[in-house]
Amino acid sequence: MIAKIDKMLKGIDALSVCSGKIFSMLVLPIIVLETGESILRYVIQKPTDWSWELAAMLFGAFFMMGGAWVLKENNHVRTDVFYNKLSRKWKAYFDLFFFTTIFFVFIGVMVWKMGANAIYSISIQEATFSMWGPPLYPLKVVFAFAYILLLLQGIAKWLRDLVYVTKGVEL
Repeated sequence: MIAKIDKMLKGIDALSVCSGKIFSMLVLPIIVLETGESILRYVIQKPTDWSWELAAMLFGAFFMMGGAWVLKENNHVRTDVFYNKLSRKWKAYFDLFFFTTIFFVFIGVMVWKMGANAIYSISIQEATFSMWGPPLYPLKVVFAFAYILLLLQGIAKWLRDLVYVTKGVEL
């Protein structure tokens, strides 16, 4: 049973890492866009109407899709006055409690609302209100998917902590 759980958790981890790494590559076009816009604006005196908005949308996708990978690596910012002094077992107890009472409630609402928002955005072919007016629904779909990945990674962490507390085994 534990072997099957471990295999499933490794699959979730792989999905989180793979999607995080793929979307981390968005930093390269963001750099190119912002550099090009700076040159166009300050050297040539011909700024674009679309560059900043596209860079902001790419950064939103970059930021959101990294969340599950960051959770997998346990690198989220945390105020841990006492947490770091706890044993591994007590950390697992704390995480089980707070993931159950706070994390899953928050992520559940975000998956529900962002999923509904993404579906609605697709149905109306939502676009921004700027001069350029690019479609907004692809970004909302990415955000909904990012929350689903974060939920899956949270479940993986919760299961790891539960197995550690009940069986004493690290997965």
